[in-house]
Amino acid sequence: MAEIDLVCPWVDGSDPAWRAERDRYASALERKQTVMWRDWGLMRYWFRGVERALPWVHRIYFVTWGHLPPWLNEAHQKLRVVRHTDYIPEAYLPTFSALTIGLNAHRIPGLSEQFIYTNDDCFFLDYMEKEAFFQNGLPCDYLHIRPITELRAAGFGHILWNNLACLNEHFSLAACMEKNAAHWFHPSYPEKNRKDNEMARRLTRFPGFANPHLPQPMLRSTYEEVWEKAHDRLHCACKERFRSSSGYVEWLMRDWQLAAGRFTPYMREGVGVEINGAKETIRDALLSTRNRVVCLNEGSGNVDFVSRRAYLQSLFERVLPEKSAFEKE
Repeated sequence: MAEIDLVCPWVDGSDPAWRAERDRYASALERKQTVMWRDWGLMRYWFRGVERALPWVHRIYFVTWGHLPPWLNEAHQKLRVVRHTDYIPEAYLPTFSALTIGLNAHRIPGLSEQFIYTNDDCFFLDYMEKEAFFQNGLPCDYLHIRPITELRAAGFGHILWNNLACLNEHFSLAACMEKNAAHWFHPSYPEKNRKDNEMARRLTRFPGFANPHLPQPMLRSTYEEVWEKAHDRLHCACKERFRSSSGYVEWLMRDWQLAAGRFTPYMREGVGVEINGAKETIRDALLSTRNRVVCLNEGSGNVDFVSRRAYLQSLFERVLPEKSAFEKE
């Protein structure tokens, strides 16, 4: 089977050098924002989970502005530290936008054709087979039509609309449904999924997809194709140093794969919980033996950062207590 790499971006918002550079370009409002950039001190557990769950991963590309966790073992044979300047075009630097960081992932030197793009808030808890991510050389995924009906927080709905505008410029909904019917109505999908997809027959354009915030199997060639066909859109968006409503998110690459039928129908697993939610909900998600992937979404609500961080770390010590080879001796 072909090599499969893992890509994960990370930022330490407490780094004074990073903050100084950010503040050179940030507005007064952006300088006050902390939610998107603060570090919960959980990355050692992210690496422990990867070591346990994905021993077959070829390379781990750890993407960073330049700072690193002090405990990280940079000499690990699978680890490749990638700084923004190593792969993001100079015209887009410096960037403080996760959108730009994700949209340019295909430019990482040495990255395999098949790779998994994941965020630092998605934790692997137990062993997962390669076949949960790739089969027959294609990403394992599912197609679920879910119209965008709200703008959502921080203008993210606008970003999803931008993705759809780009997708509909290059694909015909009716032609995609006719050509790849098996991908739209696969028997492994829940009944509601298939019914929602059936409703799309009445539409002329893609109205939106369910996009789970989970580790995403991707093809490097898909990124290259999207950039070739939508270069002007992405080029302009990537010049924005901070996330804005005129941007695009790397989910566009997944949407492109779905529309093109470039995937193996498969119901991906994983659960998401809000960090600012009830402690019991978080505890049950992390301690359940049924969950092999859990996303801890920071959300937009207020929470006592110090006490909640300590609580999360105590839970992970129960789930992933053994030190990994990614940690220094």
